[in-house]
Amino acid sequence: MSTGQRQPRRNARPYTVDEGTIRTRSANPDAAEYTLYVRRLIDDHLGVGGQAKILEHAHNRGLHYPGLNRQKVSEQLSRYRLGPTWEMTELIIACLPDSCDTAGIRALAAGWYQCARGQLPHGYNGPVSRPPGKPGQRNVPESEPAIPVLQRQVARLQERLRAEAERHVSNLRASENARNDAVRVANQLEVQFHQTREELLRVRTIAAEVATIREEYARQCVALELVAAPSLRSTPVIDLPKLPVTRRRVRFGLLVTGIDTQAPPARRALARYLCVYAELIGVSSTELARRADIATTVTMDILAGRLVPTAGHATQLTTVLNCEPDTLRSLISAASSATAVDEHFWSIAGAVDTTPSPDSAPNAEDLVGIDPDNRAAHPHPDPTTTPSTPIADRLRQVAAVHQQGLISDGEYAEQRSRIIGEL
Repeated sequence: MSTGQRQPRRNARPYTVDEGTIRTRSANPDAAEYTLYVRRLIDDHLGVGGQAKILEHAHNRGLHYPGLNRQKVSEQLSRYRLGPTWEMTELIIACLPDSCDTAGIRALAAGWYQCARGQLPHGYNGPVSRPPGKPGQRNVPESEPAIPVLQRQVARLQERLRAEAERHVSNLRASENARNDAVRVANQLEVQFHQTREELLRVRTIAAEVATIREEYARQCVALELVAAPSLRSTPVIDLPKLPVTRRRVRFGLLVTGIDTQAPPARRALARYLCVYAELIGVSSTELARRADIATTVTMDILAGRLVPTAGHATQLTTVLNCEPDTLRSLISAASSATAVDEHFWSIAGAVDTTPSPDSAPNAEDLVGIDPDNRAAHPHPDPTTTPSTPIADRLRQVAAVHQQGLISDGEYAEQRSRIIGEL
């Protein structure tokens, strides 16, 4: 077995023919330009490996014939002194991409063929374009720029420009339509915004009016609780018929009936205020206790006037009932300093007056006995002591002193009992 160095194979390296070699091998400069023109067609439109693509396209398009191979294509593009044959040039042009202007390329190739060989391709009757920088061939009118070729080029340019213009116009119309749609939607949204804003202002106005009416109604009920006697509440001035069940959405007076009649007036007024708001939103004492997170027994005592709510309970009740915080705070302050004087005591005290009137003075014949010490029969002509104060005035004075904190609850209860015992 030989161990010597092997000789390199022939044509192991790719054989490349440059432009200078082609110009040297060509019979004339026009033949070189013709060969280089056909080579540039392959390089410009098919890129690297263009000759192999020529064979592939020829096979796919049914242009392949026996004996056609890469070597034959390469020889015609590098070794033929007058350039490739017209059949090879026609094959290469037919294998170019469909987007190429094959008619214009074929006309210019025919012009280079005419310059290189001095005659038109055999059997070719198509247009012939003059190569750049070359004069027209004598007695060959087809060597001048062909008018149909130029007309086709102009038509293609016009068609491309028309298509681009139509595309731009379509884009502009679509943009304009989209802008008009956006403006129309914006106008509709603006109108809806103003309508919604007006409705919101109207709702806020109605809500403010309803809140005002509720507060005024609750205050009127408080005034009624402080002024009217308990016996007058069930005696209406006009006996109006009851509302139908379908119209009685709020049942007034349902919780008010549970107010303790023995509670002080200030506490009853506070309970009446809370009951009115609870009736307006339609909740029971149990439901109110659940919503305000207060014990049920505590809530029932508050609504009955037996218990004054704390600051925390007041905040929770204000949140649930949506009442006026300042009014509730004032009522709680008044109820915290309220006394145990019942309303019927004031009615009794106001009805009794110890000051005798001239009409109520007894007659002498109505007296029993004629004791000279009897002041009814022998009154003092000039009394040295002032008549006793009416019971009502004395009770009010004691209540005022107690409210000022000058006496305690026990002292006030004792004095009140003593004054009432004089009746």
